[in-house]
Amino acid sequence: MQPDAGGRFEALLIHQDDGGARFRVELSTADGAWSSEAAVSKQSGEVEWRPWSGPGEAPEWLCRYLRSALRAAWRSHAEDGWPRRFTRWRGVPDAKRTRQGEDG
Repeated sequence: MQPDAGGRFEALLIHQDDGGARFRVELSTADGAWSSEAAVSKQSGEVEWRPWSGPGEAPEWLCRYLRSALRAAWRSHAEDGWPRRFTRWRGVPDAKRTRQGEDG
């Protein structure tokens, strides 16, 4: 289901081992939906994903929120284990705040 405003992301655990975890990930906004697979390194917490499938480029602002959520899962996985699934909605960031974050 696509949100009317903002964006939604979902991650579903598909594999975990000594090297980390892989998730099926989906993004959705009023403009479309995108899907991919993300890998999170157990050692460094680095997140990498395969190319997105969907209408054009996946929204970068929503990708940043997803990356942050996957990094949070990595930070807590030693105590809590990898989450099987999580879904979050986020509003589109304020353009002024986004520019300030990029500048410094």
